[in-house]
Amino acid sequence: MNERPNAPEACDLETGVCGPVTADADDGVIASTDRAHVLYFTDPICSHCWAMEPAWRRLLFHYGSRIRATHVYGGLLPAWTGFTDRAAGIGAPTDVAPHWAEVAERYGQPIDPGVWLTDPLSSSFPPSIAVCVVRLIDPEREDRFLRRIREAVFLEARNICRVDVLAACATDVGIDPQQFTRLFESGAGEPAFERDRASLKDHGVRGFPTIVVSGPGEGGRLRGTQVFETLEDAVLRAAGLPSSTLRPSASDALDAYGTGTLREFAELLQMDDDETTAALESLGAGQIRPWLWGRR
Repeated sequence: MNERPNAPEACDLETGVCGPVTADADDGVIASTDRAHVLYFTDPICSHCWAMEPAWRRLLFHYGSRIRATHVYGGLLPAWTGFTDRAAGIGAPTDVAPHWAEVAERYGQPIDPGVWLTDPLSSSFPPSIAVCVVRLIDPEREDRFLRRIREAVFLEARNICRVDVLAACATDVGIDPQQFTRLFESGAGEPAFERDRASLKDHGVRGFPTIVVSGPGEGGRLRGTQVFETLEDAVLRAAGLPSSTLRPSASDALDAYGTGTLREFAELLQMDDDETTAALESLGAGQIRPWLWGRR
């Protein structure tokens, strides 16, 4: 992350990276003496991170119990004042909408970009701090909350800078909304967020998503939206694990994910969209929110 908070950014469809146009520093792979540790440098409103959700969720399905995975939040959009992404043609909030539409078309992960036209986000700092608040309240719910606010912004076109939206998402994952709001408004999550941002500098990370993998084997770094096979290879090299032999059924997928986009279920089941739809519907599943499938 460039030390200048409003440095020019680029969200590149070819590389799948959101971040400054400069190159990464040295790998900075952390040492680990046990199982593989995966640091996922991300941002709640990073469209290329959302595009990687199908592959990321599939990775965790197969290897989540055998690796340590940690999200690190970088603050992609400090504010609109002084911000520009010339490579993506973004200079104002309304410019993000067509970019998100392009990302959705390229990767097949659905996105409703309407929030940028009706109630644009002023920064990605509030949702990043909100995830750090949930980390303080209940670390076991952090990933679920991150997922929920991403669904809210990418699938429901809701402004996740707003405290009421964040509190509603906290409620959805079993967090007391009053406790969440009190801590969020007190600034309790800000020190953790600043530590995360410092970690980006420590690891030479300059764009999202970035995956840094370490372990007893060969560590490495992946920059940009990755397919499952690339993520899996990095984890297996670092952890010295054999490839997973699990062959999940549609029922297994619903049990594991609870809810997901059709693209996510199709990725896990290794089926095309029509086959995935038929498999899910045979179990009584269907769309329960915009683009989101689950048991009815």
